[in-house]
Formats: sequence, C-alpha cells, structure tokens
Amino acid sequence: MVRLLLFVTLFALGGAGWIAFNNVSTKIDQLTEDLGTRTTERDDALAAQTKAEKERDDFKDKADAATARASRLQDSIGTLQQEVARQTQRANEHEKNLTQATADLVESRQTSERWRQFEMEYGTRDSIKQRLATLDSVTNERDNFVAENSILLGRIEKLSVELSRYTGTSVKVALPTDLAGKVTAVDSQYDFVVLDVGEDQGVREHGEVLVGRGAGAEAQLVGRLRILSVEKNRSIANIMPDYKTGDIQTGDYVFSERN
Repeated sequence: MVRLLLFVTLFALGGAGWIAFNNVSTKIDQLTEDLGTRTTERDDALAAQTKAEKERDDFKDKADAATARASRLQDSIGTLQQEVARQTQRANEHEKNLTQATADLVESRQTSERWRQFEMEYGTRDSIKQRLATLDSVTNERDNFVAENSILLGRIEKLSVELSRYTGTSVKVALPTDLAGKVTAVDSQYDFVVLDVGEDQGVREHGEVLVGRGAGAEAQLVGRLRILSVEKNRSIANIMPDYKTGDIQTGDYVFSERN
C-alpha cells in the first residue's frame, strides 16, 4: 500500500513536473518569439529613425540652399530696382530736355521771324547800330548844349540880378521845384535866417522860398524868404515882412514855391 502511494505520488510529481516543464518551455518559446519580434521592431524603428534623420538633414541642407538662393534673388531684385529707378530718372531727364529743346526751338523760330520783320521795317543790325551811334552823338551834343545853355542862363540870371540892384527893378529867380531844407538859425533882430541848403542844392541869390511848420492837418505857412547869399551847402535869407504870419523858428522847413 505504501509502495502504491509512493508510486502514485512519484507519478503525480512526474506528471506535474512534466506539465510544469512543458508550460515553461512553451513560455520560453513564446518569450523568445516575442523577443525576436521586439528586436525586429526595434531594428525597423532604428532604421526608420536613421532614415528620418537623413531626410531631416537633407531637408535642412535644401532649406539652407533655398534660403541662400532667396537672399541672392532678393539682392538681385534690389539691384534691378535701383537700375530701373536710375533708368527712369534718365528717361525723365531726357524727356524734360527734349521738351525744353522743343520750346527753345519754337522760341528761336519766333524770335527769328520777329527779327526778320523788325529788319524789314527798321533795317539791318549794322544800319541800326549806325543809327544808334548817330543818336548817341546827337544826344551828347544836345546834353552839352543843354549844359552850356544852363550855364549861360545862370550867368544871364546873375547879371539880371546885378542889374536890378542898380535899376531898382524886380527879377524873378527860378529855384528847383524839389528844393527842400530846414532853418538852422534865426536872427530876429535883423530878420534873417540861415538855411541848410546852398549852391549844390540849386539855391540862387534873390530866389524866394516858403517857410512851413507842422505836417498833415497841422501844417501851416509861417513866412516867405528871399535868398541873400549862397554858399556850397548853406545860404542866408532875409525874412519878407509882408508875408510873415508868425515867428520863424529853428527847425521850420523851407521849400520851393512850386514844390
């Protein structure tokens, strides 16, 4: 009985061991198969990673090349734009010059036509120059005559004044119409004044000037003077009592009767 139990026990242990071994062997085979699968997947993943990294590097190189090319193209575009602007400016300048040249040509033709008509009416340039030279000569002769005539008239006037002193007649002496000056001194006792105008301003002996004071609405006539003696830039005049409307003072202005 004991042997039978021992046999059964050993048989059971052997069966259990065989079953356990069989299960372990199956598990080992499955793990080995899984390991092979995982190894293959790992190798595939590494290969894919290597390929992806290579593609990434290739793409980066292409991107860098594209960026460099884009930069070169941008520089070329900038250069072309500058050239276009320069050529446009030159074209505008040429157009402006052409317009100006056309206008100058039209004006030259008009001037030429006007000058041709002028020559037809008044003669050639040489004849006009000759006439102008003759006119200058005649003008100079006239100016000399006027100057001499003025000197002679002055002498005649002085002689007339001198003569009037002996004959007692009154002589009218003309003074410049734009004569203007001031009274610089007054002698009330002897009724004479000193003026700041003289021979250089056209003052002559026995000429008469008016004396005024104030300006605008306040202007008033205060007297009349007769020139007694004349110097270069100064003269002495007598106060004419018949025309005196007030006391003549230093600073009063004098002017020609026809001013």
